Amino acid sequence: MRTVLTLLVISLLLGCNPRDKKISGVLELVPDKADLILAIYDLETVRSDFNTNDLASNILTIPKYDNIRERLRDLNTTDSVLIWFEPSNDSLIFTVATRLHDSLFGGMSLDSVPMHFRLIDSFYLGSNSATNLDKLSRQENKALKSLIRAADGDKPFSIIMKEKSSDNLGRSLIESEIGLSDRMLVETKMDADKILINGVTYTNDSLPQILNVFKNNLPQENSLQLVAPSNVDGYLGLTYDDFQSLSKGLQPYRDKELDSLFNSELFESIGEVGEFYYEEGSLVGVKSIDISATHEALRDHLDISSTYRGVDILSFNSATLFKDVFSPFITVEDLTYYIQLEDHFIFGPNEEALQNVIAANQNGTVLGTSEAFKACQSNLSDASSLTIFARSEQLKKIMAKWFDNNMAAIPTSAYKLSAFQFVQDIGFCHFNGVIMKQNERAVVNAIEEVFQVELEADIVMKPQFVINHRTKQRDVVVQDVNNTLYMISNTGRILWKKKIIGNVLGKIEQVDLYRNGRLQLAFATPFRVYVLDRNGKNVSRFPMRFGDRITQPLSVFDYDNNRIYRFLVTQGKDLLMYDRRARFVRGFNYNSSSTIKTQPRHVRIGNKDYIVFIAGKRMKILSRRGSVRVGFRENVEFSGNEVFLYNNKFMTSTVDGQLIQVDQNGKINRSDLKLSDSHKIYATSKTLVTLDENKLGIKTKSVELDYGEYTEPTIHYINDKIYVTVTDLQSQKIYLYDSQAEPIANFPVYGNSTIDLDNADADINLEFVTQGESNSILMYKKN
Repeated sequence: MRTVLTLLVISLLLGCNPRDKKISGVLELVPDKADLILAIYDLETVRSDFNTNDLASNILTIPKYDNIRERLRDLNTTDSVLIWFEPSNDSLIFTVATRLHDSLFGGMSLDSVPMHFRLIDSFYLGSNSATNLDKLSRQENKALKSLIRAADGDKPFSIIMKEKSSDNLGRSLIESEIGLSDRMLVETKMDADKILINGVTYTNDSLPQILNVFKNNLPQENSLQLVAPSNVDGYLGLTYDDFQSLSKGLQPYRDKELDSLFNSELFESIGEVGEFYYEEGSLVGVKSIDISATHEALRDHLDISSTYRGVDILSFNSATLFKDVFSPFITVEDLTYYIQLEDHFIFGPNEEALQNVIAANQNGTVLGTSEAFKACQSNLSDASSLTIFARSEQLKKIMAKWFDNNMAAIPTSAYKLSAFQFVQDIGFCHFNGVIMKQNERAVVNAIEEVFQVELEADIVMKPQFVINHRTKQRDVVVQDVNNTLYMISNTGRILWKKKIIGNVLGKIEQVDLYRNGRLQLAFATPFRVYVLDRNGKNVSRFPMRFGDRITQPLSVFDYDNNRIYRFLVTQGKDLLMYDRRARFVRGFNYNSSSTIKTQPRHVRIGNKDYIVFIAGKRMKILSRRGSVRVGFRENVEFSGNEVFLYNNKFMTSTVDGQLIQVDQNGKINRSDLKLSDSHKIYATSKTLVTLDENKLGIKTKSVELDYGEYTEPTIHYINDKIYVTVTDLQSQKIYLYDSQAEPIANFPVYGNSTIDLDNADADINLEFVTQGESNSILMYKKN
C-alpha cells in the first residue's frame, strides 16, 4: 500500500460511527508488520459518502485496489471494521477484521466469499493471503491502541500509517527520498466536493525523518500566497523562528555541507521561504522580518538589470544559495535575479518570470486572493511549519506517487487547488489536508496577463482589437506619438509597424475590398484616408490625400452587406463620399452651413437606409444620396453624444439631460432623464445605457458607482444576454455589469483600454488591451 489516500479512499468505503469505538479486541490481532491500518466505524454511512465523491470513487478502480472494493461491498455489519495492509513485493496483501455474526455477508456463507478466512474468538478475519492469516496471533499493541484513542469521535474513519507508509506520503509531497515520520494517525471527512484530512504524526529522533527539522521552531503565519501569482502550478513553503536550529536540523539532509565561509545573515532576517512551481522553472519567495537587515544581507546583489512597472529587477549572483541551504525542501538552482515587493523578496531564473510576479501583484491576481485559495484556507491553520499547495495537475502528480499509478484515468481537473500542511507542536506535528473542488463560478473573476509590449514612443491612440483573417483570432493595433502604427499579435509579437501621416481619428474599421475574405484596415487621419492590407502595405489607390482637414473619424458603409463599400469623409461642414476604389461618388450631394459634430452613421429600418449625425443644432437624417430623408425643424443644444437607433427611432440627448427621439416621420419625442450636462449615453436597438457622474443606468435598473472619471459605457451581447462595461480612469478599473445592473467583476487598467467580450463555451470570456506605462501595451484575458 503506497499511500494514505489509498487508505483514505478505502476507508471511505467503510464507516463512521463515533458511538462504536470499542475495537480494542480486534486491534490485538493486528501484526507488527502491518504498515497501514484503517479503522472504520459505520460501514453503511461511509459507503453512501464514498459514492458521492468522484475522486475517491475513481481511486478504487485502480488495479490492486478494486479487489478490496468488491470485498467491502459484500460486507454487512454495523460493528467497527479494521483493514490492514502488509508489505509485499508483488501484490497488495490485505486483511479485513470485524466481529462475527450470522449475516456478515448477507445471505452468503463464509466459504462462498472469495477470500481466505479465519475465526479467532468472536472475530472474523478475511484476507487474500492464507499464509498471513495462519501467522496471526494476539498481542498487546499498546502504541496502536493509544493512537486510536486519539481519534476524534465525529470523524468517519481513522488511518494509521507506520514508517513506510508515512515515508511514502512524504515522498509524494516533497521531492525527496528522506523519510517523513515514524507513525501517523489520519482522519478524513468527505462529501461530493471535498476530502478533508486531519491528523497527527510523530517522529523518531534516531531515524532520518524530515519533520524532525521543525522540532525547535514555532510555526509562523503563512504569507507567500499574498505574492505568489494565481497561475502558479503549486508551491511549497516553510516557516521558522530560529534559523540556526533549522539549519542544524537540515544538515544531514543537504546535498552537500555548507561552505565554511557561509554567512547566515540573510536567513536570519527572514522567517518564511518557499518555492513557486512552474512548468518552465521555479521561483523562490521569502518573507523578511527585518527589511533593513535583508537589504544589508543583499548588499553584494544591488546591480539593477532592468525596471518593470516601476519595480527594479536586480541581479543575483548566488544561483544555488537557497537550494544549498534549504535542501531538500527547495530544489531550484538557477536563481539569477530578484525583486522586492514590500516585505517579500522573490528570486527567479530570468527577468520574464519576475515580470509575471510583478504584473500579478499589481493586477491583484495573486493566489491568496483567489476564491480557490480562500476555500482551502478555511480548512487550514493560518500558521504552519510546512505547507504545500497544488493545482489539479500537480495534485495528479502527488497522487501518482502516493498510489504508485500514473493516475491517467483519474479526473482531477475539477480540483483547482489542494493543500497540505504540517504544524509543529510539542512532541508531535499536526497534519491537515484539503482536496477540494472549486465551483467554476468562483474562479470566473480571475484575470491573466497575456503579454506586455513596449513601443518605441508614448502611445497616442486607444489600443484596438482587430480580426486576423488568417487565424480568426484578435490582434491589436495601436499608434504612438511619432505616428507609427503597430500591429501586434495576440501573443505579443509586433507583426509590423508603419509610419503614417497624422493621428488616427476614432476607430479603425475593417473591410474586405477584394471580397475574398481577406480583411484590410480603413481609417482617416487629419489629411489622409488609409486602407492597409494585413501586412501593413498600402492598398492600391490609397492613401487618399486631402488639402482640407478631416474633422471626424472615417465612416464606412456597406449598405447591402455585399462588400460594395462607401467611405464617407467629413471636413467641417462638408461630406465627401468615395467608393472602394477611392473614386468620388458624384451622385452623393450634401449641403449644409453648420459644422458636423458627430461621426455620420448608417442605420437601416426595414428596407430604408439612413445616414444620421448632428450638425450645429440640428439632427441630420439623410438618404444614401445625401438629401434630407427625415426633416428635423427644431434647434437643440445637443450633448455631443452620438446618434443611435433605439426602438426604431433616432435617439440622442441634450445638454440638459433630455432624451430626444425622432421617428421616420420626423416626429420628435422628449423624455427628461434628469441627467447632468456631462452625461454619456450608449444604445443598441433595444437597450439604453446612461452614465451620469457616478450613476450607471441599464434599461430601467441603476447602480451607484464610486466617484471617478468614467468613459462612455459599452454594450456587449453574449449568448443573447446583455453585458455593460465602463472604465474609471481615476481608479484605473474596468467594471462589468449584467442587464440588471448587477456587478459581475472589476479589474485593473492603466490607461486607455479596449474591451472585447466573447462567448466561447457559453461562458463569459473577456479579453482587453490597455495602455500600460506611457509606451507599453498590455493584453489580458479574463475567464
